[in-house]
Amino acid sequence: MPTTAAIGRARRRLGPEPLKVVFDRVCRPVATPESAGAWYRRWRLVAVDGTVFDVPDTEANSMFFGRPGSGRGQQRSAYPQVRVAALVECGTHAVFAAATGPLSVHEQHLIPDLLGRLEPGMLLMADRGITGCELWRAASGTGADLLWRVRKNIVLPFLEAFEDGSYLSEIVAPQ
Repeated sequence: MPTTAAIGRARRRLGPEPLKVVFDRVCRPVATPESAGAWYRRWRLVAVDGTVFDVPDTEANSMFFGRPGSGRGQQRSAYPQVRVAALVECGTHAVFAAATGPLSVHEQHLIPDLLGRLEPGMLLMADRGITGCELWRAASGTGADLLWRVRKNIVLPFLEAFEDGSYLSEIVAPQ
């Protein structure tokens, strides 16, 4: 019977590639039409967002991932942190795409690697931190529909009113 330590050593010898392959083959949206919160009209609801996770306090992790600042002690956090961006199915919370990087890399730079997992029939929701015309164009090129919040200081010109009280606007890419 293998021990926990033996499994950890075997995984270290294999490296991350086999786990990435398994993740890409296995992780996918899993909601059925009956799944609560997974659908809005014809769309499968998915979201993209970023977060950070503590990783083991090793010199290698500290050098590669980095540490956030802190107002206490040594002016740095106790653990290095990895930045993660993920695509998640809203109704089931199934993560079906993820990208990682150093703490210094903004989530917007990780998201393009995830977009290949989007498809027509999905409605991709994103928070106001996920912005940029190039990212929008790349995401819309997947065939998925997009619903993204924008920062409150973005000017949205009034172009056309709709019966439900909403209106058409546009955001123009900087020249």
